Amino acid sequence: MRSWVLITILLATLVALGVGDPLQTVIRVCHRRKSVAIIGGGAAGTSAAFWLHNVLPETDLTIYDDQPLLGGRSRVVPIKDNASLGWIEQGASIFVEKNFNLMNATERFGLERVRMVDDMLKRGLGVWDGKQFLFEQSGWGWWDTVKALWRYTWAPIRFRHLLQKTLTDFFSIYEPQSPFYGVADVIKRYGWEAMVNSTASDFLGQQGIGEQFSQEIIQTGTRANYGQDLNVLHGFAAMVSMATDGAWSVKDGNYQIFEAFAKASQASLRLNTSVQAIRNVTEINADGRFESRYAVSADDGTEDIYDVIIIASPLHGDSSLSLPFPVSDHHREYHTVHVTLVAGFPNPEYFARTADTIPSAIITTGYPLTEHFNNSTSPFTTFAVHRILDNGESVVKMFSPGRLSEDLLDQLFYNRSWIVQKPWRAFPKLYPSSEDDEWPDLILDGLGEQETGIIYLNAFESFISVSPIVAEGIG
Repeated sequence: MRSWVLITILLATLVALGVGDPLQTVIRVCHRRKSVAIIGGGAAGTSAAFWLHNVLPETDLTIYDDQPLLGGRSRVVPIKDNASLGWIEQGASIFVEKNFNLMNATERFGLERVRMVDDMLKRGLGVWDGKQFLFEQSGWGWWDTVKALWRYTWAPIRFRHLLQKTLTDFFSIYEPQSPFYGVADVIKRYGWEAMVNSTASDFLGQQGIGEQFSQEIIQTGTRANYGQDLNVLHGFAAMVSMATDGAWSVKDGNYQIFEAFAKASQASLRLNTSVQAIRNVTEINADGRFESRYAVSADDGTEDIYDVIIIASPLHGDSSLSLPFPVSDHHREYHTVHVTLVAGFPNPEYFARTADTIPSAIITTGYPLTEHFNNSTSPFTTFAVHRILDNGESVVKMFSPGRLSEDLLDQLFYNRSWIVQKPWRAFPKLYPSSEDDEWPDLILDGLGEQETGIIYLNAFESFISVSPIVAEGIG
C-alpha cells in the first residue's frame, strides 16, 4: 500500500522519532483501512481533513472536537439574541484577500463574502493614547497618505517596501513545493531568521523604520491582531499583522468555511467529544506482521484505533490530554483575549469627541505610549462599531486583556441593551526565538517505516497564526 506513503509527504513526516513506550503496547488483530484521527475541528483540523481527502480519498478520517460546533475560534452569536438582526463574530472576524485557501473555499462552497459595511467605516480608524487621537484615517486615501507622510516622513514608504517583500515570500507558501519538516525549516527556507530572532521593535529599528511610525501605526496592527506590543512579539508577526488589504468575511459567519471543509472531507464527526488519552498499541496486519497504531480514548468511554493522529488544537501547559510521551516540550504559553459585544449608544465624550467626529474603529496605544492610561495600561485594545441597527443602536466589538468592568462600560456607553463577554485563549505569545529546538515539534511520535505517528499541526501556530495555510503547506 505504497500510496499511504503520501501521507508522510503530505504531512511533512520525514523524521522518525520512535514508536513510544513498549510498556504501553497491547496486541490486537488489524482488519482496518488506513485511518486518521484529527483532534480539533477548527480552521487547521477541518482544512487538514479536506486536503487529505483530496489526495487520499480511501483514507478514513475522524474529527474530534469538544465543542458542539465546528469552527474553533470562529464563533457567531445573534445580535441581541435575535437572528433577524443578524450575526456577529465573537472570534476570528476577517480574512485577507491573499489568504487564497479561504478565498477559494468561499468560491468552491458557494459562500457569500461580505466586506465591512462602508457607511460604518466612513469615519475610519483612530489611534487613541488615553488622552488624544495620535492619528486618524479620514477614509480619503490620498489625504491619509499626505497626513502620514507629514507626520512620519518616509517611514510609511520604507515600511511598505519591506512589507511587500515579506508578504510576497509569505504567500509563496501556496506555490507547489516540497513539504515542510517543521517550524525551523519554514523560517530557514524563506530567510526569516532576522525577523523571528528579534523583537518587532528591534527589527523595525534595524530596517530604518522610525519609532514614531512603529509605535503609533504598526503597533496598532499587532495589538488588533495578536494583542501584543512590538517589544514583546517577533518581527515577522508584526509584518503579517499589517497584511490587511482586501479584508473579507462570510455572511452570517466564517465558521461556515470550516463546516464545508469537514463535509467535503467526508470525515466522521465526533462533536461534544473530548479526547482524554492517546496510547500506543500493536496490531497484527493481514500479512501477519506487527504494526504500531494508536488508541484514542474519549470522555464518552469509547476507544478507537488509528494509524495517524493529527493534533490540530493547542497543547496548553495545563492540557488534560494524556500522551505516550511528555507534553511539556510541545506547548507554548497562550495569550488570553477578552471579547465584549455590546448593543447600545456609545459615549463619544469618553474620547473627547462628538458623535459626528468619533472614529468608527479605535485602537489604543501600547508600550511605551501608555502614560495617559490608569496604571499605564490601556483598559481595552480595540473598540469598533460593526453595525448600526434600525433603532439607532451601535453594535460594538471590543478586545481587552481582561474582563471589562461595569463601571468602564458605563463610561463608554450612554446605555446598553445587550452585552456578551467571552475570554479566548486566542494565540500563543509570539516572542522571539533564536534556537531551532525552542519551537514545538511537528512530529511528536513515529512516522518512520511503519507510516504511523502523531503530528502536532498547531506547532506552526507558535510561529504565526495561519492554520489554513499550514494545513495545505504540510499537506
